[in-house]
Amino acid sequence: MALSFMLAPLMLARALAAEGTDPFVHPPELERDVRFWIRVYTEVTTEQGLLHDDWNLGLVYEVLRFDPATSLSQRERGVAEAKAHYAALLRRFAAGETDDLTAHERRILHAFGEDARSPDFIDAIGRIRFQLGQADRFHEGLIRAESWEAHIARVLEQHGVPKEIAALPHVESSFNPAAYSKVGAAGLWQFMPSTAKRFMRVDSLVDERLDPYTATEAAANLMLYNYRLLGTWPLAVTAYNHGPGGLRRAQEQLGTSDIAVIVKHYQSATFGFASRNFYVSFLAALEVDRNAERYFGPITQLPDTQNTPLELPDYIAISDLAKAFNVDMGALKVLNPALRPPIWNGTRLAPRGYALRVPGRLPETEIAAAWARLPPTERYVAQRNDGSHRVRRGETLAGIAAASGVGLARLQAANGWSGAHTIERGQVLRIPMPASRAEVGGTVAASAAPVADVSSASDATGAEPVLADIIVAAPKEPVSQRQTGSAALLPAGAPTGNSDATDYGVAADDTVVVQAAETLGHFADWCRVDAQVLRSLNKLPKNAMVTLGRKLKLDLSRVTAEEFVAARRDYHRQLQDAFFAGHRIAGTENYDVKRGESLWTIAQQRSDMPIWLVAQYNPDVDFSDVRPGTTITLPRVVPINRR
Repeated sequence: MALSFMLAPLMLARALAAEGTDPFVHPPELERDVRFWIRVYTEVTTEQGLLHDDWNLGLVYEVLRFDPATSLSQRERGVAEAKAHYAALLRRFAAGETDDLTAHERRILHAFGEDARSPDFIDAIGRIRFQLGQADRFHEGLIRAESWEAHIARVLEQHGVPKEIAALPHVESSFNPAAYSKVGAAGLWQFMPSTAKRFMRVDSLVDERLDPYTATEAAANLMLYNYRLLGTWPLAVTAYNHGPGGLRRAQEQLGTSDIAVIVKHYQSATFGFASRNFYVSFLAALEVDRNAERYFGPITQLPDTQNTPLELPDYIAISDLAKAFNVDMGALKVLNPALRPPIWNGTRLAPRGYALRVPGRLPETEIAAAWARLPPTERYVAQRNDGSHRVRRGETLAGIAAASGVGLARLQAANGWSGAHTIERGQVLRIPMPASRAEVGGTVAASAAPVADVSSASDATGAEPVLADIIVAAPKEPVSQRQTGSAALLPAGAPTGNSDATDYGVAADDTVVVQAAETLGHFADWCRVDAQVLRSLNKLPKNAMVTLGRKLKLDLSRVTAEEFVAARRDYHRQLQDAFFAGHRIAGTENYDVKRGESLWTIAQQRSDMPIWLVAQYNPDVDFSDVRPGTTITLPRVVPINRR
């Protein structure tokens, strides 16, 4: 793929918009499939469905209709019986039994064309598929979309993403912010947890996938990432479902970025019906969204629900916030769907730094008055804990106190100790409530700004400082468990999941391409051999580095290629999970490489920027020979408070 595809996508996207160029092509080869999905979205309801060929979407065997009173199992039985009926019909066609056909059966026969032969009918038996209608849900989504479309359009424009992407939630969730899929995707944009954690907070207290505002920012960032890796918006949309790694392999395999060629000819075990149809279903949703009244008549306008976001300066009980701002808890819950049950039931506090939304457009004076109604005794410097803690190996009493947001003396007093005390692994400690602002003697201005670090303040007992927050530090570049003298390689990353475009596979000649954050010791671990075996096999001098982009020969005498790849993927998944436990990507910037700079020096200039992440955003840049003036993309990384 040409490097020019990757450079300055924001400028390119804006240039296309200025020229009036449609970034989403409508290939004639895909028009039939687009019409199929328009029919699904506008003609067939969830009380109906289409029995069709899963490759030739122009071949619809029958529209199945269900009695609303029938159960799911009864519907499934009806679909199975219909499939069996048409399978029998296709076997008749294969056997040449084409006399005495009904008009309906002749229509199906003619759909195969005059050149159809017996194997064509037999193959079609395995392609009979049922698609539930979506017309009623799409109509409901059009009504719900009125609440979000202006915000989504504004965010997409700010990020340089085509405005047409605003129609994607029709495909993903019917614009239902509370939607969950059976595979674990959630929210308006249906993020999977592994992908979501790159761009927002997802844990037991806050799931920002359910916040349409935050999730839209994340979707824009993900789309830009896909576009940078793939070079076209049709492929970026397809990658939203399939992942950019698979689409890059498709580009390599077919030697093209033509969406129609890839949709019709890319062969992969994971590029199934959903991935193959994602772009055409998006085009169909875009057509229906643009012409909603033609398909559904006048669309009901929902009232605009104005709200004000307030960044919480402390950890505060949600009930105290509702009281201070004179807001009904039900209204607060509707506006803050990202907050999980422990916060609503009071077992945890609304976390510091969270952008709480309250109804209406509040003036600064009213906001200040509300903060003033929250006394320091109701504002905490750390998250409420479970009340107990089992001591783990290596932990100290002072460390547990700091992580819990309480002073050492306060923790000792809660457990009936005075003076120095020794703790043992497995011992259960009683953890008191974290210190309040009143106890640390601090006050916060009546504003929505986050508080300053209070790590220098003493607790009520005058003991050592209380930590206002704990941010997970970026992990150091890793070294394998059995690394034997090999220097750590220039690291560049490879998380797994929807956003992982890295090729972890083993070539036919048992070689791999070294990725960042990998050492010779790692490869030895995954092959279950001594590092010296690989050193000899690759004719590496003692202490020679294995560097990013190098081809390395493996010894697979003790593991299969599949086992090696699984271990390698798991390592990179853990590396990503550790980093994104405390950080998220909030955007990107273009950076011109200067003379003498390398991947290592560029990353080292930014304390929260692991080398693997820089490499992941620039997979087509040869960092072993990067030239001054080369423009690369740097993700903008910000810390996340996970407490």
